[in-house]
Amino acid sequence: MVKHLKYDPDLRSFLRTPLCQIPLKKRGSIALKCLRQVRQELKSKGINFNFHYWASDDWFCPDGITGVAIPFYLFNEQALTLEQKYIGHAEGKTEEECLKLIRHELGHAIDNAFHLRDCEERREIFGDHRLKYPKEYIKKPFSRSYVLHLGDNYAQAHPEEDWAETFAVWLDPKSNWKEKYKDWKALKKLEYVDSIMTGLRGKRAKTICRDTLDEISTLGISYKCYLSRKVKNKSKYKAPLFKKNINRVFSSGKRINALSYLKVHEREICIRVAKNTNQYHYIIKDVMRELKNECRERNLTLRHTRRETHAPLINMLSKSTLQYVKQGKHKVIM
Repeated sequence: MVKHLKYDPDLRSFLRTPLCQIPLKKRGSIALKCLRQVRQELKSKGINFNFHYWASDDWFCPDGITGVAIPFYLFNEQALTLEQKYIGHAEGKTEEECLKLIRHELGHAIDNAFHLRDCEERREIFGDHRLKYPKEYIKKPFSRSYVLHLGDNYAQAHPEEDWAETFAVWLDPKSNWKEKYKDWKALKKLEYVDSIMTGLRGKRAKTICRDTLDEISTLGISYKCYLSRKVKNKSKYKAPLFKKNINRVFSSGKRINALSYLKVHEREICIRVAKNTNQYHYIIKDVMRELKNECRERNLTLRHTRRETHAPLINMLSKSTLQYVKQGKHKVIM
């Protein structure tokens, strides 16, 4: 946890700072540049939508509000550095990712502005927006019923996220969606968005609400508290997967490189493990990915010969896969 880490005096001071007192520098930021670009994309589509934005502690668009919340760390270099160090990733750090996130949240905002979700045809195509949001969902990586935009097959999380993801792909001038999705069921959703947006050309939004939620100036928790909460949530399904079992198969030394061995035999191993566990191949691949990362980080090698490694490796991966599912690590936390 964050509280157990050692900090230099300057860092301790920053961690004690309430979020509402963290200085923000918006001018020259990637976020501001991306906001300008997305506004231009809307204009080029003929959509008259003057959405607003504000700094908060995460990316979101509240129901009924026609604006986008952007994480404060994108407007403070020190906060951005700490986000990457302790959380492992700062969403929206790169221009490409920031554009994707803004387009996605804008899909929710424009939905609020024009009251689009109540259309019966929309519900038939995307599902009922009134469904309760899940705390987690199980992704289906090979489904062609949903567009691919943000990670973790996020369009599959809820009908509202499906809409926002589809809108984001439609808005992206580089998505080439008509060609990319021509053999997908998701094409019907894209064509529906295209039809609805075409009908909105030249129209003004019915409601332009300048309200915000959790605006950074209203958040009194310390930066350390904010960081601790994110680390705790990130670690929810992070129990060790292989534990000491990995030492029965691999070790450090100058023998055959474990990562190279896994890459060569991955397909064969995954097929065997899938038969042993009766689990989907994409789940096996997730477990294999974790194993390869650990082998890479620890620079592991084979403890025994290639032939002697095969059976215990498949046995370890089979047990780890079942543990992976039992822990719920195959689920995506909302």
